[in-house]
Amino acid sequence: MNNIEIIDIDGNKVKVSGIYYISNNNYYFIYTKGEIDNDSHVIFYIVKILQEVVNSAQGPAPTGYLIGLKINDDNEYDMVKKDIATIINDKENNTEYVRYLELSMLNNLKIKDYRTFKLGVETYNKIFNNNDDAINNTNVQNNNYEELQKENIALKQQIDELNKKIELIKDIIN
Repeated sequence: MNNIEIIDIDGNKVKVSGIYYISNNNYYFIYTKGEIDNDSHVIFYIVKILQEVVNSAQGPAPTGYLIGLKINDDNEYDMVKKDIATIINDKENNTEYVRYLELSMLNNLKIKDYRTFKLGVETYNKIFNNNDDAINNTNVQNNNYEELQKENIALKQQIDELNKKIELIKDIIN
């Protein structure tokens, strides 16, 4: 499974599985935190990848970081939904009609906003495992979801502990 750590909207580091690709000279990231809804659908998030910029006296200046933003244009989102269908087809047929990029390029990506969609567990297995045995064994995949969720909880606890220590240091300094 392709896992990386990103920074979610709340500023927390979260481990996710995803696909990074380019389409029509735009970059997109489809990812999941391993959440399953009550109907056994996997919740996916999709963002458009852009360079982060800050305002300066000379105008917008790139920070050197990448950010993930919500796809607001409905026509662009319709195109991305077609890309998702092509990605699923690529994985089922072992083809590469979509141009995939190295996922590690997105480590510590800052997510600012996103759109969500859902796919069945079987489709998730097709995308990330490309293994017919995995399609028929959702229990194996559910263990992966649980593993991701446990890792995310552990990361959140570590961040909370570090924040407490920072507050303690601030109190000592003041």
